[in-house]
Amino acid sequence: MLYLLFMLACSGEQPAENSKNVVLKTDKHAAATPTDFEDKSFKCCDTPEATELLDKYLALTKAMAADDDTKTKAAVTELQQFTQTTAFNNLSTKDDLKELKEAAQYWTTLERKDIQKDFKEASQNVIDFAKAHRSDSGMTVITAFCPMAPGRWLQTESTISNPYYGSMMLTCGVFE
Repeated sequence: MLYLLFMLACSGEQPAENSKNVVLKTDKHAAATPTDFEDKSFKCCDTPEATELLDKYLALTKAMAADDDTKTKAAVTELQQFTQTTAFNNLSTKDDLKELKEAAQYWTTLERKDIQKDFKEASQNVIDFAKAHRSDSGMTVITAFCPMAPGRWLQTESTISNPYYGSMMLTCGVFE
């Protein structure tokens, strides 16, 4: 009886020799669509001081995305020095940049890879600031999101340039 069950279970149709396997393809990682930058970007900033802050932040994100340790260290130093100025203190009236100020000080002691790991909260701090300081003119920025980090950042380019992973996953992310 056991033999009969075995024969029945194995007697199903065999695939033809010419049959093809179906391969399902999915993206390796999250990717932005071609119209996202145009559709989701916004203008910032409403004061020269806000623009200066954003410039220093963007220099840092670009250096990290490029895996450039020297430029990352220089950008952190410039950002940290800016957080000590009167211009920065005038921007930061409601502790809205407290995380950034504390992080910039701490980052002066870290290497690029450690800054990348610690970037989420301070970056979100800058994103919230930039959204609060939208203007009709100024630089065009967009919020990007990496689901692997998971973290957000601002950038000015229409192609994702991920500061969290640099060249390992440079174009991983979506625009929000």
